[in-house]
Amino acid sequence: MCLTGILVVKKPVCVRSTFCVKTVRNILGKKIKVGHGGTLDSTASGVLILLIGQATRLSNFVMDMSKCYEVTVQLGSETSTDDESGDVSSEKKWNHVTDDLIDSALCGFLGWRMQTPPNISAVHVNGERAHKLTRAGADITILPKPVYFYKILRTSNLNSEGKVSFKIYCNRGTYIRSFARDLGRIVGTVAHVYSLERTCIGMFKIENSVDFNEITEMKSAFELEQKVLPIQSIKGSYASYTTDKAVFGALSNGLSVAISQVKPIQLPLQTNTSKYATIFYSRSLSICSIVRDKGSFTLKPTVNIINAEDIKQ
Repeated sequence: MCLTGILVVKKPVCVRSTFCVKTVRNILGKKIKVGHGGTLDSTASGVLILLIGQATRLSNFVMDMSKCYEVTVQLGSETSTDDESGDVSSEKKWNHVTDDLIDSALCGFLGWRMQTPPNISAVHVNGERAHKLTRAGADITILPKPVYFYKILRTSNLNSEGKVSFKIYCNRGTYIRSFARDLGRIVGTVAHVYSLERTCIGMFKIENSVDFNEITEMKSAFELEQKVLPIQSIKGSYASYTTDKAVFGALSNGLSVAISQVKPIQLPLQTNTSKYATIFYSRSLSICSIVRDKGSFTLKPTVNIINAEDIKQ
């Protein structure tokens, strides 16, 4: 079996996620697939999940994991990109804003809410990326979409320069730049993201990541391979089970099995991932949808990553 696993990268500011993918692919060799589990703005730093080999099939599941960001918001000005990289498009006084006013505003963000992504974003508008249309001078309308905020913590007081920091836990598709823009308007001024770092995706944390600058200095594929985590490392983000060869054989052939046929080894760390379960057999993995069936539950395989040696045993 060729190299398969998960590489947790700490992306620096001003480096594109696609460049990180390309760099890793060049080191490992073009015969090995390399993908990502969700991009990160070039103006942001932090956790970027790269998927190697058969693990590229886990992309959607990694994207579905909850995210944590640490952001500093600048009050008093909006920009064309909703962060520091854009041109100032609007300015407004912010002297009336207090920590209490900000805390009150945060309550309105929690749970499900509709959010309009920035014009400079990867969302599609009439089949084209919004950022391409905007930069080409097109006048576009981006429709709001539902996003979910689990928790928002203010981590600093509003300072004399109009900056205030937060730690934000949210789901897939949430734009922190939109959060900053909307927060500014709610408290009676305007705002944009001053700095942004993604500190975790699911159970993959920044303190356990590999600095991208370290990767660029690696001399061989072997050196990089030592940093790749096995696919089993995904189990912390989903309810996880183990099973025997016969049951896993059924899953690998696309057949559903009763939840009573597998043995639990770990509950999910995040409740939003409860619709999936990971089933392990030796070095192979099946990600299944959990389907309620006549008072019990059935596991329906969605993605199988199979080590050929496990099936031969």
